[in-house]
Amino acid sequence: MYFRLTNRIALVLSCLIASVSLLKAQSPNIVLVLTDDQGWGATSVLMDAEVPESRSDFIKTPHLETLASRGVVFSQAYAPHPNCSPSRYSILTGKSPALLQMSDIVDRHDGPFYESNRITPPPHVNDIADEEITIAEWIKQHRSEYATAHFGKWHINGGGPEQHGFDTSSGATSNREGKRDDPDPKRIFSITKSGNDWMEKQVDAGKPFYLQLSHYATHLAVFSKKSTLDETQARTPGRRHSQADHAAMSQDLDTGLGMTLAKIKELGIEDNTYVIYIADNGSYPISNPGNTNGPVHGWKATLWEGGIRVPLIIAGPGINHSRSREMAVGYDLFPTITDWLGIRSLPKGLEGGSLAKILSGDARAKVNRAHPFLVFHFPHYQLQKGGQPSTTLHQGDYKLIKFWETGDYHLYNLKKDLSETKNLAKIDTNRTVRMSQMLEEYLASINAGIPSVNTQFDPSLDSGKNWSDIKARLIEEPYFIVP
Repeated sequence: MYFRLTNRIALVLSCLIASVSLLKAQSPNIVLVLTDDQGWGATSVLMDAEVPESRSDFIKTPHLETLASRGVVFSQAYAPHPNCSPSRYSILTGKSPALLQMSDIVDRHDGPFYESNRITPPPHVNDIADEEITIAEWIKQHRSEYATAHFGKWHINGGGPEQHGFDTSSGATSNREGKRDDPDPKRIFSITKSGNDWMEKQVDAGKPFYLQLSHYATHLAVFSKKSTLDETQARTPGRRHSQADHAAMSQDLDTGLGMTLAKIKELGIEDNTYVIYIADNGSYPISNPGNTNGPVHGWKATLWEGGIRVPLIIAGPGINHSRSREMAVGYDLFPTITDWLGIRSLPKGLEGGSLAKILSGDARAKVNRAHPFLVFHFPHYQLQKGGQPSTTLHQGDYKLIKFWETGDYHLYNLKKDLSETKNLAKIDTNRTVRMSQMLEEYLASINAGIPSVNTQFDPSLDSGKNWSDIKARLIEEPYFIVP
């Protein structure tokens, strides 16, 4: 009898221990580090093992290298949009900016980008909608024990993070809050401290958490610590990158990342915390403009690869160092996080697909999204940066671009032609027609905002610039800058 009772107690204790272990495994912490205007080739992490130029020859980001050494580096990862507001909205909701109807940054709806051009861009939403469900809200609905916080740049209006599922935040911030000099350039270190202090409180309280750190760096204007600038100015310039102040800002941002990673380790939660590092779009044309983002064409505010291909590195429990060539996009993070948290349902209309199986090392895993392609929709002008109304569809190795002014299509094989120099539209006509039909059908199915012909367009009033020539050069010359 004694032995039976003892065995029964041992069995109960074993089940309790197993239950606690399972609960802990299903209650990981999530830290999302979202950077601003950081190009694919503008860190010291080699983003693609087959492309040496996907790592900067001047900018140093050693803490990001450390994160990469224990995580998965995605060689073909994309921001949802080439500008910040739409990308941020998309990452939070798991839907593309086209579906969300936010196709340009908030608070920009008129002026030279909207008036007196050959076509008129469509209107777009100006706030994150109350009815859209954010990842913070979804976590709260399904895992009520979780705490949530958002520190740093918001820039999607709608009342700020605390109106959309976050327990605490820096408020409804915009771009301007990042303009700050030494000792807190771009508010890198105050954002980091807010995150670190908040994490410590959650660990002390025994609460799992979701934390988003949305940095202002490396957006212009350029700010850095004087000591960091002194260091980068003394460094031998690279062939591709040589701008010391931008390198200093990037390095300060990396120091902030290092402080976050160190705090996670200090709190003893490294083995149970996922860290996601991604940028909201490509960078400005810094240093030698053609080499800003690696050997890719274009930069921020364009739908060339340089505007949307970004660093994406993910580390955490069950993830070993590897590289993935699977296409990933910012709105894949929502379903990835729900998988990690054991949440089996998703909001209606979600377009992203979970990366969890790829991150676990499943060599056969594929991302299952609502659509078998990715669409990037920017039907607006931003000509001083080379941006003109266009939409792209990516499927497999191929990328199709539609230019709305002319209706022309460009087709590129990104596996063979990463710099987008050889237009295959008139060579591979069957593929061009097939992909263009998919693009048109998708845009129609989501009622995407479409630009219209400006019947009042007068080329002679076009600010004294020959825009037709400039726009042609922007397409044919990857590194041309508007004068």
